[in-house]
Parts: sequence; C-alpha cells; structure tokens
Amino acid sequence: MADLTIKYKKKRLYINLFMALFWIALAVLALWENYSINWYNFGFLLAATLYLTQFIWDISYQYVTITDKFIRKNGLLIKKILLKDITHVEKTGNGYTLKTTGKTLVIKAHLIDENSLVELESFLDAVNPSEEKYYKLKL
Repeated sequence: MADLTIKYKKKRLYINLFMALFWIALAVLALWENYSINWYNFGFLLAATLYLTQFIWDISYQYVTITDKFIRKNGLLIKKILLKDITHVEKTGNGYTLKTTGKTLVIKAHLIDENSLVELESFLDAVNPSEEKYYKLKL
C-alpha cells in the first residue's frame, strides 16, 4: 500500500494564509503611520510569522499520514500509532477515535477535505478489528 495522505480542507489553509497577510499588512501600516518601530510592531510580525509557518506546515505535511505500519497525525506535537496495535476504531460525532492499549488518536472529520474523508472512511473500515469473531448463544 502506498502512503495515504489525508488533507486539510482548503478553507482552513486559506484562513491561515489570510491571517498571516493581515498581520503583515497591519505591521506595515503601523510602521508607515508612525515612521518608527514600536514594540507592538514586533507583535504583529510575530503573529504573521506564526500564521505563515502554520500555513506552510499544513501545506507540506497535511493532517494525517497513513503508511503500511503506522498512522501519524501531523501537528505541533506529532502523534503516531502503529496499525498492528489498534484495538478499537470508533466513529464519534466529530470524527474518529483510534485506540490502542496505551494510546488514543482522535481524528477530527470537520478538518478533512471531502475526498480525503472518503479515503479515510474506507481505510478505517478495512482496519477496524471486529469485537467478536463469533456470536454467543444465550440459552
């Protein structure tokens, strides 16, 4: 199986880009009006840098990466679980919860692009371990 990349919605990506451009414009406007560098100009530039960094990170790595061996949620703190360790896959109201004996990985569906969501659902249906192989007969 080739690596599967679950992408963010484009709206989320473009909001981060818009916010970065907004903070840059605000810093330039404040510098142009005052003709001096004040402490809050650095705050504007810091906010712009953080939003631009988040945009570049999200474009480069996207939301979730699935390989033959693991599922990795890309973010500030990367969370990774091995496919062989998954004991339970649960669909919740806002996404999916993957559980192992020691870890839990939550994937939020509202952040995922529609095409990627279909791919994720088909993958999770194939991976989901069944609760019981046989039904118990109650007498």
